[in-house]
Amino acid sequence: MSIDKLRVEIDTIDDQLIDLFERRMQVALEVARHKKESGRPVCDNVRERQLLHDVSGKVDTEFGVYTRVLFSTLMDLSRSYQHKLLAGESKLRGAIGAAIEQTPKLFPERAVIACQGAEGARAQAACDKLFVTPSIMYFNTFEGVFKAVGQGLCRYGVLPIEDNSEGSVNAVYDLLRQHKVSIVRSARLQTGAPQDGGANYTRFICISSNLEIYPGANRTSLMLLIPHQSGSLYRVLMRFYALDMSLMKIESRPLQGRNFEFMFYFDVDASIYSPALLQLICELENQIPDFRYLGSYTEVV
Repeated sequence: MSIDKLRVEIDTIDDQLIDLFERRMQVALEVARHKKESGRPVCDNVRERQLLHDVSGKVDTEFGVYTRVLFSTLMDLSRSYQHKLLAGESKLRGAIGAAIEQTPKLFPERAVIACQGAEGARAQAACDKLFVTPSIMYFNTFEGVFKAVGQGLCRYGVLPIEDNSEGSVNAVYDLLRQHKVSIVRSARLQTGAPQDGGANYTRFICISSNLEIYPGANRTSLMLLIPHQSGSLYRVLMRFYALDMSLMKIESRPLQGRNFEFMFYFDVDASIYSPALLQLICELENQIPDFRYLGSYTEVV
């Protein structure tokens, strides 16, 4: 057969696949309705493992691995579609909606701010960039900043999280996991003269003990523990891809005392008003036990 005829045959097969895919997703939605009525979770690990085992045995050995990948992807998409039906039941979605309604329309010009370091340090310059008249309290450690915010001594804390010449500030990532805070704004502070065609910068985050989401928030930070299982990271990233979410950053941190387990930090480029972003957050909240929504905010450049 000529290549043109082969391509026509592939097109015919693809049309059949599209019809079957639509039918499968419609049935998956009916399954979700039954699960909702019975209070059962969307994810059924036992059935999924059995299905992957069964379909692998129905094809030649040469295609076994590819078949598992195909059906793993189909099940991920089905779960995503099912969660769309159940998204309205998410407690986190409700908290986000309440924060959008209750947060003032303008970011405050003045507040008491906790920083690590001393007068004249880069953290002070970041505060001046974020606030018109900040009242700054300095602490010796990053943990001191987190505690000052958590205990209500300071309304906000400003901390470095990334340096484009030295990399991420790992201690701050670790403390974000340990303390219940939200990111409400970030700032990119140029440091030094431009080199090699680009300026060095340090990125700072502004944290609060309350969830505050100001108008125009177009960057969201998430933190989640991905289990040490084959394909775990792929299955998470598949959700971002399926919902057309653009990742600005992925950072991983090993967990002390837990072999081969990592906490992943994601920055997502999407408006907090995006239905797809809210669906993604609800999916991760419902499917990943150790999941943290760190906040949605804008970045001052």
